[in-house]
Amino acid sequence: MGNYRHLEHTILVRKGDLVKLILNDCGFDVSLKKNLALLLETLSSLLFMEFAKPLEVIKSEYYFFDPDSNYLPLVTKQSHLDPSAQEPVASLDTLEAGFIKLLEHANFKRLTWENVHKWEQDSSKYWGLNVQIRQEEFDRLLMYYRGDTFVLRRPSKWWAPWKQDKVPTPGYSRFATFVKTKKKNHHDANSVLSDHVFLKLFKDIPKNEIPMVFPGAKVRLNRIDQSMISYPIVTGIGLVFYNVIISFLKVGIVALVGVTWPLALAFGGYGYRSYYNYVTKRQNYDLRMIKNLYFQLLDSNSGVISRLMDEAEEQQSREAILGYYCLLKYAPEKGWASQQLDDFIELFFTQHFVKKIDYDIVDGIKKLQSLELVEESGMLFKAIPIEDALKKLQAKWALQVSEQHLFSKHPL
Repeated sequence: MGNYRHLEHTILVRKGDLVKLILNDCGFDVSLKKNLALLLETLSSLLFMEFAKPLEVIKSEYYFFDPDSNYLPLVTKQSHLDPSAQEPVASLDTLEAGFIKLLEHANFKRLTWENVHKWEQDSSKYWGLNVQIRQEEFDRLLMYYRGDTFVLRRPSKWWAPWKQDKVPTPGYSRFATFVKTKKKNHHDANSVLSDHVFLKLFKDIPKNEIPMVFPGAKVRLNRIDQSMISYPIVTGIGLVFYNVIISFLKVGIVALVGVTWPLALAFGGYGYRSYYNYVTKRQNYDLRMIKNLYFQLLDSNSGVISRLMDEAEEQQSREAILGYYCLLKYAPEKGWASQQLDDFIELFFTQHFVKKIDYDIVDGIKKLQSLELVEESGMLFKAIPIEDALKKLQAKWALQVSEQHLFSKHPL
């Protein structure tokens, strides 16, 4: 079906449900169906093993930048005598490159700073929150998203505050950030945060709420609130001066002698009232911002890495399972070209799950070839028989176990 601009490569179906569908759909006899189930389980285990090592690597790299880490650093007798012998600190560039690769495996796409500036304007337009962030405050900033969607939100309307209707707002199904702030003045209480990298993963977040997720985001009062705060003090001071002038014109300079302290108290009272209204309004805005994001946050810091790695592994498994089964069950004897397989998988998925996808045929074929589950002849691809495929996967599993020195019992 080609590439849909409005569709995603992500297959939003549980791997267990996909396997159940295939076993119900295949129509094989009991023995062959059992072997197919074993094959799919072995395939999933292999891909899980394949992602286990990169997960440990990136978690080890992030350990040095994790603000939540409470692990003790490795200190040896030699490092006490020679400080240069201490455990080396991981490279920030290496961590950033690994995180980008992880996001791409999970089918995330990158966003730019220009998008944020547009969303800053929209946040005030729709929600009455004027959120401002400064790019120069960040040493590293990555923004990735997956899944264009619409999220129901109740816009702020000063001319009709009683209206509670929710409107569909453009947003992202998933939004991930990689943030490291620049070093600040050493007298700043928050300067310690500059040594850390903050990872966040959000769900179903409107685009115009994205500026709220960054550290250091500041809520500015809109013009209506500024007017409501400044109006009382301006009118109050105006009335005070009016009364003073009237008294001066009627009585003369003697009238000013008795109004010095009342005038000072009036200025102080109006000033305090305006400041109190300002602080209260800022607190209300901060509360609204926190409330908006509370239910959107999926994970933070090291939890983001584990969740993304799990999603990437599941996605690879679903692509390989769909590709192999459709070639095995529905392809003609001579096989299918990659585009034919792509079209059929998308139709097959839509038929059973009433949801369109854009199957990543390049990644799917590449994965099947690396697992040696398909044969290519003249640009046509054909699935190898279940028995042969199962033997190949079991041999690969045994090799993986021996290479990684795993002593646990074979799960299959």
